[in-house]
Parts: sequence; C-alpha cells; structure tokens
Amino acid sequence: MSIIEKAAERLSASRQAAAGELQVADSPRNPSPEAIEPPQPRSQPRAAGQVPVPPTSVVNPAILLTSHENDFLLSPEGGRSRTAEEFRVIKRPLLVNAFERSLPGVKYPNLIMVTSSVQGEGKSFTSLNLAISMTMEMDSTVLLIDADVAKPGLSRRLGIRDRPGLIDRLVDESIDLSQVLLKTDIPKLTVLPAGTSHKRSTELLASGSMRRLLAEVASRYPDRIVLFDSPPVLETTEAGVLASLMGQVVIVVEQDSTAQGIVRETLAHLESKDNVFLILNKCKGGLFTGKYGYGYGYGYGYGYGYGYGSYGEIDAKEN
Repeated sequence: MSIIEKAAERLSASRQAAAGELQVADSPRNPSPEAIEPPQPRSQPRAAGQVPVPPTSVVNPAILLTSHENDFLLSPEGGRSRTAEEFRVIKRPLLVNAFERSLPGVKYPNLIMVTSSVQGEGKSFTSLNLAISMTMEMDSTVLLIDADVAKPGLSRRLGIRDRPGLIDRLVDESIDLSQVLLKTDIPKLTVLPAGTSHKRSTELLASGSMRRLLAEVASRYPDRIVLFDSPPVLETTEAGVLASLMGQVVIVVEQDSTAQGIVRETLAHLESKDNVFLILNKCKGGLFTGKYGYGYGYGYGYGYGYGYGSYGEIDAKEN
C-alpha cells in the first residue's frame, strides 16, 4: 500500500470516529439543555414603542382548542364577551403577583393552582379558560398541568386521557419532559396531561421528584405561568400536598351551592392563607349586569360570573 493510500485510509477512519462521537453527544441519553423541553415563545428585547408580534401558528399541534366543539372556551384572539372580560379581571392580580410583586415566603409565584372544595364547581372550566386568557398577554406563556391525577377531567375534556404525563414523569425522571408535553394550536399554550394513574399519587406529588419538576418548569422561562388543575381539596389528600408547593392558590366556589362552612373547611386544609384567592363561579346571568356596565349575553344557556377576593374578605362579607 502506497503512502498516499495509507493517508487516505487514516483520514477516512478519523472522519468515521468523529461522526460516531457526534451521534453519542446528540443521543437521547445525553440531551442538550434545549432538548429537555421544546422551545417556547419568549419575550424578546424590543425598541421603545414597538408592539411584540406573537407566533401565529403551531406545526402539528396535539390539542386543538381554537376549533373546539365546546363554545364555552375563550377565543385566543381576545373578544369582548362577558366571559372574556371576567377572566381579564381574574387574571390581572395573579399576573401582578407572579411577575411584579414579591410575595413573602413564596419562591415561585408563577406556580398557580386552581382547585375547589368538591367536584363540579367548575375548576377545570376555570383553569382552561384562565390559561387561554393569560396567553393573550404580550409577555407571558402558559404551561397547563392536569394535576387531578385521580379524576383527570381536564385530560378527558381535551382528549388526552391515554397520554403519558405528570405521574409518568414523577415515577421515571429519566423521561425527557419534551416527551410528555403536548402542543396546542394556541402558540403560547402547552399542556402536560395527568398521565398514568398510580396508587401512591399523593406520595409522588410530595416527593423530591415533584419539587425538582416544579423548579424546572417554574424557572426555565422567566415569562412563564404554570397553571395546575388540582383535585378538590375536601375529596383528596393530593390537593393539600400540592397547595403547599404553590406560589398562589385559586379556589373556585359555586354560587348558591357551596356553603360558606364548606369554604372555611377547605381553607383550614391549606397551610398558608396569604396567597389564597376565591372565584365565585356559575353566577346568575344578571348578577353583575349594570353594576359594572357589562351587557354581554351568554351563548351556552347558563351564566358564569366572578367574585374575586382574598381569604380575609370572607369575614367582612359575613359581618
């Protein structure tokens, strides 16, 4: 073999070795930081007075919300319906707490849990529409997590009940988060399903794996809100455990159905009351009409209204 042939053979072997190293570096067992989670829209520096332009489409979304058959979902384009206006009022203090105000003893104020006392008060309706309303903000993205692992109504409503999700990730931390996150056709909204049911779900939600997951999803992007559709507080032990890890807690209360004593019992199950807020849901259609100048009608046969306040307002209203 000539010197030229030997040199060519060595060059070929060197190139093959380099290619092999590149494949190992990019393999699923050695993911880059960007591979842990699919890129989310982020706020970009812009000149004074420049209006940010959000993404307009998602390639191959797993969840279709803009064409959803249920007409009680908000439109991400942000119409002027009464329901849209109510969620604008509801989200504002939550966003202020998450990004502009320091809450004592709260590490991640952008972790927000939506719960209720019992089933049927509208927490899944609230969490989903609140998520859509928050995506209308110019400078925030939303991750919606179905944490009602015993009865994942949100996952069923979105048609993703059979998909792996939160519980699967807690059981096996080697699962890349990108493998269980699902894109929606709203560019700034991503969903994490409840996942496979597990008999030790309470212990999993209280585990170090859960705390590491919360730290990851809360701090990965500075403009992210993480919403949790939680189990009802009085029907499961998971809700109390989850509430202790949250930055803010929203309790949905059904008007003319949930007694004040039930609400008090719910609050007694929570470690802290300083970051707890109440939403009055399923209000009568004319409850707020005229008082605030709203004259919007309902298109689905029954009314939703709001009453928003902190825990301390319960005593004031009673007295």
